[in-house]
Amino acid sequence: MNHPATKLKRADIAPLTTRVLHRGRGFQSSVFLVEIEGQVAAVKDYADTPKWFRTFVAPLLLRRESRALRALDGVSCVPRFYGRPDSHSMAMQFLPGTPLDTFALGELAPEVFPRVQAAIDAIHARHVSHCDLKRRSNLLLSPDGEIYLIDFAAAVVGGKTFAPFSNRLQKQMALIDDKSVPRLKKFVAPELLTDEDRAKLNNPTPLEKWAKKLLGR
Repeated sequence: MNHPATKLKRADIAPLTTRVLHRGRGFQSSVFLVEIEGQVAAVKDYADTPKWFRTFVAPLLLRRESRALRALDGVSCVPRFYGRPDSHSMAMQFLPGTPLDTFALGELAPEVFPRVQAAIDAIHARHVSHCDLKRRSNLLLSPDGEIYLIDFAAAVVGGKTFAPFSNRLQKQMALIDDKSVPRLKKFVAPELLTDEDRAKLNNPTPLEKWAKKLLGR
């Protein structure tokens, strides 16, 4: 059965909002928790961003994110895509959790880190790279100890026929995604860093090397 949020329209968002999950500033989207027909959903909304941004950039970001979520449909660590109320917004499954950037040194249990890697491996198995896991706020720890990945606006989807550039880019970005667990350990559990973790942190990927060369760094 389809979730009732698949029927959301722009005019529904404000009256159905029960909580502001994130209030965007500048070019950031806001995220609202809505309740429709007794069920909840999250709505990502760029309506309050500058006009030129919401007109030209926001639809591209939402199109990219919706494409990634569709490719990941059924992966439990990722919100399910419900629909696009309009060109400035997107409705998706609400996954409750605490952003990992709110945890300080020593506050994450050791078993969390392999769960983070398992979530990353799950999206890579579908040929999707997140591309923004350096922001630990895009990693959530649920009350049940599950790891969720959110905000796929920068994601790259590969595994396509006759799309060698996208496929290669997705694989290269996956290598950068795989630095997320070592980076997380560095901030909150440095004693858990392995030699392999340190090697990932200290050795740039081919794409990172190219980017540094391009920027003259």
